[in-house]
Amino acid sequence: MAICATRIAHTDTARPFDGAQGRDRTVRVLRWTFRRQEKAVVCELGLNATDTAYELRVDPACNPAGITTESFDDAMSAFERHAAIERILVDGGWMLEEFESEQVQRPA
Repeated sequence: MAICATRIAHTDTARPFDGAQGRDRTVRVLRWTFRRQEKAVVCELGLNATDTAYELRVDPACNPAGITTESFDDAMSAFERHAAIERILVDGGWMLEEFESEQVQRPA
């Protein structure tokens, strides 16, 4: 599947958007879940731990290495990249199963 060939900033096996140390506040995370048969691809978009960049995390069904993360200086670039990934998925027979917008508490 083409989604597995996306540009990868780094691979991260930690829980997405764990947050910054020593901060007690929330951050908004947008999450899209795409499904094709029994496989799922989850895309998450939110600020990084230091609030200096947007991170787009993709957990594709075909990537045994885990979650891939791409960083962007502005929200528009992050949304454009997400739209490109979504187009690849939809063209490949995937369907949007769920969209969530969630406030995630950063650890104190």
